[in-house]
Parts: sequence; C-alpha cells; structure tokens
Amino acid sequence: MSLLGRIIVIFFALIVAGMAAGVALAIGIVAPDWPTMDSDPVERVSFFILAFFATSFVGAVATLPALVLIVYAEAARMRSFLYYGVAGAAVGLASYFGSDVSSRLENTTDVTPVGHALQLAAAAGIIGGIVYWLIAGRRAGAWRAS
Repeated sequence: MSLLGRIIVIFFALIVAGMAAGVALAIGIVAPDWPTMDSDPVERVSFFILAFFATSFVGAVATLPALVLIVYAEAARMRSFLYYGVAGAAVGLASYFGSDVSSRLENTTDVTPVGHALQLAAAAGIIGGIVYWLIAGRRAGAWRAS
C-alpha cells in the first residue's frame, strides 16, 4: 500500500511542479514588458493568464523526461535538492528544445520575442524541480524501507 501512496504523491507533485514552472514562465515572459504595456489592467491580467496556459503545453513535453529522472531518483534514493534543481533545469531545457516554444509564442502573440528564452526555460525547470522536491523528492525511496 505504501508504493501506491508514493505513486499518488509523485503524480500530484509532478502536476504541481509543472504548474509552478508554468507560472515562472508566464512571469518571465510578461514581467519585462509589464511597465511599458499600453493597455488597461484587464488586458494585462488576461495576457498573463493566456501566457500561463500557452506555456502549459511545455508541461506535456516535460512529462516523460521528468518521469525518467523521478524513477531514477526513487531507485537510487536521491533526496538532494541539488539533484532536483539540476534535473529540473535539464528537463526545462529539453522541453524548450523539444517543443520549440519560442517560435510558437512568436506566431501566436504580438509580444516582442523573449530575448532570454534559454535562461527562462532553465529557471522554470529549476523552480519546478525544487517544488517537486518540496512535495515528494525529500522522501524519495522511503517506500522501499517499509
């Protein structure tokens, strides 16, 4: 029963980490241009929400590499937040290159292209990795002891 509970915690943490990475991407995309936007506050907030959902498709690309790294961490009982931060950065960069998010955002919005896309992808991955560690990574492999 502890293995089933662990699997549920892993998937919950993966979903929350993906949402945290999406919020980080949305903030990174919107924040540099926020003061210079010439629109009303409703349009600003709606664009932030749109940017969050537009970046959520990156989560679909990130799921498989993240699961591979999670399975490795569970098998090796990796509990270091450094592992999850580095793994998150690797997943963020793999997702960036695998989804081609920059061209998709350029083709769907009239916002200037993001000039720091690689750094933003790595930072979002690190945030997602640390959030995952906070929820599930600190107890990686603990189910094997019982």
